[in-house]
Amino acid sequence: MSHIQFDIEWTEAASQKIERLMPKRNPETPIALPPIECLPMEGDVLFLGPVGKQQPFVVVERQYHHEGEADWTIVLILDVPDEH
Repeated sequence: MSHIQFDIEWTEAASQKIERLMPKRNPETPIALPPIECLPMEGDVLFLGPVGKQQPFVVVERQYHHEGEADWTIVLILDVPDEH
């Protein structure tokens, strides 16, 4: 059975936005993600932040890193949606 770990990376704009939403957030504090069966794909929008103040973040890239044997890391790179 595979061991899968998740990680989130932020673009500069997304990083600034999440810092404004959650200024006291410890970078090591995990952000809840959906279960692997419904893990977001590129283009999906996640609403993150404190209850009642969630803001949209778009998945701009999803990467798979093989860590050896049956170990994998899935990285979601988040950005802010275009505001057109």
